Amino acid sequence: MNEPLAITGVGAISSLGLSAREHAKDHENWIFADVDTVEATSSGSIGHSVREVPAGFRIRDYVTSVGLRRKQRFSQLAMAAAVDAFAGAHFAELPADAERIGIVANTEYGPQRVVSDYLDGLLGGGLMNASPALFTQTVYNVANGQASLALGLKGANSTLVGGSAVAYGAQLIETGKADAIFGMSLDETNEIMTDHFDAAAADLDRELPFSTGEAAAVVVLESPRSAGRRGAEPIAHLLGLSLASATSAGVSYVDWPENDDTIAHTMRAALGDAGLGVGDVDIVVGTANGLGAITRNEIAAIRGIGHRGPIALPRLLAGECFGGNEALAHVLALSAAEPGQTLLVTVSTVNGGVTSALVRKA
Repeated sequence: MNEPLAITGVGAISSLGLSAREHAKDHENWIFADVDTVEATSSGSIGHSVREVPAGFRIRDYVTSVGLRRKQRFSQLAMAAAVDAFAGAHFAELPADAERIGIVANTEYGPQRVVSDYLDGLLGGGLMNASPALFTQTVYNVANGQASLALGLKGANSTLVGGSAVAYGAQLIETGKADAIFGMSLDETNEIMTDHFDAAAADLDRELPFSTGEAAAVVVLESPRSAGRRGAEPIAHLLGLSLASATSAGVSYVDWPENDDTIAHTMRAALGDAGLGVGDVDIVVGTANGLGAITRNEIAAIRGIGHRGPIALPRLLAGECFGGNEALAHVLALSAAEPGQTLLVTVSTVNGGVTSALVRKA
């Protein structure tokens, strides 16, 4: 990176709570003393559990517009996380140019609940039973569009499928296309995914406990100049990034290739981009979700780069949240870190993408 970017706020909605602040509680069984402790951890039960957003979630607690409140749940989760991050970054008290603030959202499965409901009507009764209102909510970019409307943001607006919202957001800022970007990660549970893992649970290759979850989370990236101009105090700094793809990966974490070195390669490249060595890293924040190959590859990667210190595995805490993983990993890692600590955060996507980031808590 040309210069570190400021992280001025975070937001999160997941099974762990309805705001980033609620995610800062002490949680067990996701931070390990070292890689040996991770490897010695039991895989747990063979069943499948789903970790959903608490039943107390109400969009009216976040959004005043009645029209936006009527949007489907996928968009509601996105709006809530964005509103939480907007407050955390203090944009109301310390405003910036809305034309220069944007949103990049990543999802892996999109608004599948809405798609399912729409198709039930279409296939069950033809065009007369296909809801026009639902149809407008079936597109993948609906969530960040609604979040932008809720906050009045008028800058860059992009949707990724199986990508890195943090990396793309950083690129937009570095190339002068935005002053600040809400890097959003988003996916909700859906019946198809839950039924699949319920049926496959007994046969899954596991190294650690595995569950599925859902999340909408945001990391607010901002240029140092923009943050300084409006008097915002960074909560962390993004020091370096690297992206790669496991080219032999399938379309599921179950298909992740054995003995693949993509995670190790990405970790090393991110360290190089930040100009740091592994000895500068206080905590490795991993992508392992408990399933066999990806977890074994990450354990090998951590050993390979020579990290002997603490390891945090957010997906053991919140579940495998698919498109919701990236920003949520940053939220949880920053909540657990001490001021001045440096984190190596690695996140994989279901299609084989891997992103590693070096972040230092302010």
